[in-house]
Amino acid sequence: MSAIISADPVATKPAPRRASREVQASGQGFFGKLSMSDAPGWLISVGVHILVMIALLAVKISAQTVTEASLLTSSLEDIQNETEFEPSTNDQEGISHDVTSLSAMSTSSASVAAASSGQSVEQETQNRVDDGFKSPEVKVTVDDLAMLPGKLTEVIDAGPGGKGPSITGGQGEDLSGMGDNVGGAIDRLTWEIAQALHEKKTTVAWLFDHSQSLKERRIAIAERFENVYRQLESLEEGGKGALQTIVATYGEGFNLVTDKPVEDVKTLIAKVRAIPDDPNSSKENVFAAVNQLVAKLKKERDKSRSIMIFIITDEKGDDAEKHLEDTINLCRKQAIKVYVVGNAALFGLEKGYVNWKYPDGTTEDIEVDAGPETVEPEALVLGFWGGRGPDLSRMSSGYGPYALTRLCKETGGQYLIAQADAKAQRFDPAIMRNYQPDYRPIKDYVKSIEKNKAKSSLIMAAKATKLENVAIPRLEFPAYNDNILRETITESQKPAAEMIYKIDRLVEVLTQGEKDREKVSEPRWRAAYDLAIGRAKAMKVRAFGYNAMLAEMKATPKSFQKKDSNQWKIEPSKTINAGQPVKKLEKEASMYLKRVIDEHAGTPWAMIAERELSTPMGWEWKEFKNSMLLAANTSPEEAKKQIRLADEKAKAAAASRPPAPQREKPKL
Repeated sequence: MSAIISADPVATKPAPRRASREVQASGQGFFGKLSMSDAPGWLISVGVHILVMIALLAVKISAQTVTEASLLTSSLEDIQNETEFEPSTNDQEGISHDVTSLSAMSTSSASVAAASSGQSVEQETQNRVDDGFKSPEVKVTVDDLAMLPGKLTEVIDAGPGGKGPSITGGQGEDLSGMGDNVGGAIDRLTWEIAQALHEKKTTVAWLFDHSQSLKERRIAIAERFENVYRQLESLEEGGKGALQTIVATYGEGFNLVTDKPVEDVKTLIAKVRAIPDDPNSSKENVFAAVNQLVAKLKKERDKSRSIMIFIITDEKGDDAEKHLEDTINLCRKQAIKVYVVGNAALFGLEKGYVNWKYPDGTTEDIEVDAGPETVEPEALVLGFWGGRGPDLSRMSSGYGPYALTRLCKETGGQYLIAQADAKAQRFDPAIMRNYQPDYRPIKDYVKSIEKNKAKSSLIMAAKATKLENVAIPRLEFPAYNDNILRETITESQKPAAEMIYKIDRLVEVLTQGEKDREKVSEPRWRAAYDLAIGRAKAMKVRAFGYNAMLAEMKATPKSFQKKDSNQWKIEPSKTINAGQPVKKLEKEASMYLKRVIDEHAGTPWAMIAERELSTPMGWEWKEFKNSMLLAANTSPEEAKKQIRLADEKAKAAAASRPPAPQREKPKL
């Protein structure tokens, strides 16, 4: 059991060490000129007394530092009672995925970093963005908690069932957790407020998404408000009025809950709890809301106060295309840090899920706009054809949605993941840190794509699968007589032909980028391109083999070897049922997929490649008995009679069941 805590190395003030260095310097300047034998007795006595006094002073300073740290961390026992630290795994179909919790990146405020380097806050923030958001990581264990310097500490909750937040750090790393628990995220925000207060008076703006799905999260935060601000008051930083708070909400519009920043947070708790749900609109114009909030806070900035904006949401926002760049520029110009407490985006997908509970107690996963984690889609939307394996349709990207995450990064804030899809596979954050999305300005992202055909072909192919779904043809064929078998095959050949056309186009587009593939240096892009072209070629091999198998069976139906068989299934086989060009294509597909597995182990790309490669690309026919079908060699007349009787029986059973409750899906 361990807690992982971020501390600000810039803020550490080792007074005792400084005193020691002064004594040492003094010794070199004075005692270096006299030997002990030359010094008179009274002088030696004075020197000894001075050293004793300095030692006592150092002990006093050290005791004061420890006392202050204990006040800031409240009680270690209290923290452990609130958050249990327990590893969790997510098992699905026999596959276990360990969830690792890493420390949040130590992100001292931009003004401290700027002061130490002689740069402006804006320049320091820009440098961090340009450097790829890399900075040293500070890890502190529970045993070290009492020895932290005078700064509020952060405890990441990884409690029962894997509940707890993760943090996508200000410099780009993700600390994945599971479940829905905003506690750790709020602890982190509290620590950030403390850092700001240590430097100057601070105004904190809480901006709540007031959609229905956020009700529980708003209440959870309101319940922690009093404890958070009590801890901050114990710092006694900045004197009266040092910390002020303002609360606002957004949806399709923007509304101030408090007309102006207030010092007494007790009045805010009831107001946050009373924020009404918006059942009539699913619009979330978060970036326009930030712009309006910044305008409202201009007077606070004019007073030379630090300003921090905390956005509480579970979606990506609907107005990024219109306002993202302006919002980033506005916040950076005003040196305003933006933090988000939100959900993780599913890997490569625009949609995420919110588990909604209806009044009758039933629950349903409802789609919400929570991704993707990148500017453009960088992965093919393809199902798996044949074989068995884990459902990989819901994998966590380990990052928040692109626009909000980038807003946080470019302003020096953080995207804090307070909820990750409970059904999604997760990956080691230490590995995923090397695969962070490209958070440069969109114009730079677009330029990099235009300069490399591998990247541009990947984006083009990914968009094509997003716009046109590639349907997976059926694999089971009823065969209680040859006519039914032929009819079923004929109907199946239609979607197969359509799929072959679409897959051909995908392979053609991706092949255009092969020459530039070696010029790609970023691990994320290399993994994405190799996986895409490997999957597209594997799908093409399967499609050609499938079509050939169906044509052969339709022309000359096979005979069952077992008397009670009544169904044919086409199953994966290592035998490639097509000519040499298709066999060559199979080798190329395997080469790309194996390279993804070898070079990008422990990532979503490798997991998908393993699932794809675990299924052979050829086909073979196998016979089965399906008790739901008619017996073999049933005549057409008897088949029609049996089918009619089965339909009547099914209708009667349906009529006897009570009608399913009609539920209107909420607008989230």
